[in-house]
Amino acid sequence: MLKFYVRWRVNPKETSKTAEERGKLVMLYLEGVRADLQTGVMKDWGSCVDGSGGYCIYEVPSEADFFASLRRWMPHLSFDAREVLTVEQLLESRKRDAPRKGKQIS
Repeated sequence: MLKFYVRWRVNPKETSKTAEERGKLVMLYLEGVRADLQTGVMKDWGSCVDGSGGYCIYEVPSEADFFASLRRWMPHLSFDAREVLTVEQLLESRKRDAPRKGKQIS
């Protein structure tokens, strides 16, 4: 499974004009977030206290699945996403590199 750290931001150009419309949209987003958390696709989610954005952690089988997960939030939100590695993945990588230790990479 691939794991992604995502910073999300509210797109001010796509923000509803009335407080009632914004409230409905926020509730729709939160229901979607809850559904992703319950299915396990999203592992964690949080919002900045000023409401301007937040973060989430996704765990998906492929990049295509990841993009499909984000696409439903567009254009109302914009994203900065980075694939991340677990501690176990980093340790495994270090083990593989151990025989090459001391050798220069050209």
